[in-house]
Amino acid sequence: MPNYSISFADPSGHLLHVQMTLEAPTMAQRVAMPSWIPGSYLMREYARNVVSLSASQAGRSVAATKVDKSTWQFDCRTGEPLSIEYTVYAWDRSVRGCYFDASRGFVNPAASLLFDSAAPDAACTVDLIAPKFSGAETWRCATSMTPKTVDPRGFGRYVAANYDELIDHPLECADFDEFSFDAGGVTHRFVITGKHRGDLARLRADSQKICQGHCDLFGGAPPFPNYLFQLHVVDDGYGGLEHRASTALISPRSDLPTVGDAGVSEGYRDLLGLISHEYFHAWNVKRIKPAAFMTHPIAPGAYDSSTESYTRLLWLFEGFTSYFDDLMLRRVGLITDADYLKVLGRRLTMLLRAPGRGMQSSAQASFDAWIKYYRADENAANSQFSYYLRGSFVALALDLQQRALSDTASTVDDVMRALWREFGAVNAGVPEDVCALFSRWLDRDLTDFFARFIDGTEDPDWVALFAPFGIAYKTRAAASAADRGGRDEASLETNTRSLGLIVGESAGLNVIKTVLSGSAAWQAGLSAGDTLVAIDGLRANSNALSKHLTRFKVGDEVAVTYFRHDVLASGVLLVPAAVADTVWLSLAADDAAGASRRTRWLGQSS
Repeated sequence: MPNYSISFADPSGHLLHVQMTLEAPTMAQRVAMPSWIPGSYLMREYARNVVSLSASQAGRSVAATKVDKSTWQFDCRTGEPLSIEYTVYAWDRSVRGCYFDASRGFVNPAASLLFDSAAPDAACTVDLIAPKFSGAETWRCATSMTPKTVDPRGFGRYVAANYDELIDHPLECADFDEFSFDAGGVTHRFVITGKHRGDLARLRADSQKICQGHCDLFGGAPPFPNYLFQLHVVDDGYGGLEHRASTALISPRSDLPTVGDAGVSEGYRDLLGLISHEYFHAWNVKRIKPAAFMTHPIAPGAYDSSTESYTRLLWLFEGFTSYFDDLMLRRVGLITDADYLKVLGRRLTMLLRAPGRGMQSSAQASFDAWIKYYRADENAANSQFSYYLRGSFVALALDLQQRALSDTASTVDDVMRALWREFGAVNAGVPEDVCALFSRWLDRDLTDFFARFIDGTEDPDWVALFAPFGIAYKTRAAASAADRGGRDEASLETNTRSLGLIVGESAGLNVIKTVLSGSAAWQAGLSAGDTLVAIDGLRANSNALSKHLTRFKVGDEVAVTYFRHDVLASGVLLVPAAVADTVWLSLAADDAAGASRRTRWLGQSS
């Protein structure tokens, strides 16, 4: 049984000290650090954060030999415990790593705790040592890991059935704010680190509604004895990572609701959507998960954190989760129909503006997550498409189609409940070919749907899909480069996006971030990384760029001057017609049947 002792060694150097003890090591004992963390499909190479490492038996030094990028071997004596001591550099503020300074310690076991390569299924104990440095007297620990003997502040010994369970319970240590609520008959704890002035009473009430809504969707009590939200608020940052009984979140502090403000700002809606998304993952991907994630060679059913685990189903696990996250906000009454349609309009706008949607299917995007999604470059918009976004559109299209065909007698809700009943609840992996399963659950042949929209790259007929619900799908040209869609606005003739340019400002200069394939900018020879100097002989000021371009007519030739790799160059832009790539959705006031179907889909009007 491996035992770990974690202490906060050096807040200035951001160093965690870890001692790992193996009671019965082998003669050639090997330990390793995970290369990735479940829920984030990129080789993170956590061993790079190990600053120093040594080992001993009965007070005698034991030589440590590194055999690959994340594995160490020790020539041990049998019958004597092996003690391995090492330090971990903890300066990753994301939800995927470890962080430690004088204000906060966030310990992600996958990014900090070695495992016994020969026995990853062995039970584990963790001793979390209370910090001793000045200012940490008020620190507490919040984790969903099972406590054995802990003090009132949460420091002490925790236990896990195996390493797979161990890495699924991050530890948040700080002087944090907190509240709790009940959902599905289970206590949910919510802790917030970082300075803020948020309305926590409102956040508590709204979070409870979201969690209860998801519990109701899946048919009752959630599959955990308790749950923990770990929210860290910052100036700029957004994201989350799911775990089996908790989630780590990061969000701008400005997204928290303000005391006395009853409205729902875009930032607060984004935060609620993040909470909804990660909580839904407690079912979908933490328990309803692909069989490809359950193929550990030594510990069957566990993740193999040393190598990539390939699946073509991330469109289901991330995309369907992305569909239900904002949908649940509407169903529990936190946003209105109009709010929800605005969100959908903006997401559909992202779809239309991405040439890469025609290059990469949902299944391909899922399989290539390891090399593409987390490594997006300047050409990503042209060559790939997010399985989060595309998968959410698959779910939306399937749900609208199924509800219209069955008059809402069967829905994608039923698909999720079936996935839970037949796979998640019994700890069975979902096979890669799910078409037959979906067809059985929805009582119709979905071969063509899968071929076109999951294995293929077609766009659904959104006009036809929305019509039975009294919703009109409309497109227009963008009103400006900042126009994200979702509402009706007057359009301008040209703007930077219609030219196929996405421009960012760096040190007061206009630097091209992306050039969309086939666009006017593409045909003029412009490329990502070019610095725009002048348009039509006038300085290309980012604030005035769109306004300046509106002075030209469709078909006009416009001289453009730019630097590429410090060399001055020029080209000619042919001003195109405005592209109708901006979506907005509107309600038909006189469609009673559509309104009825819409209510059964979205919930009662708030």
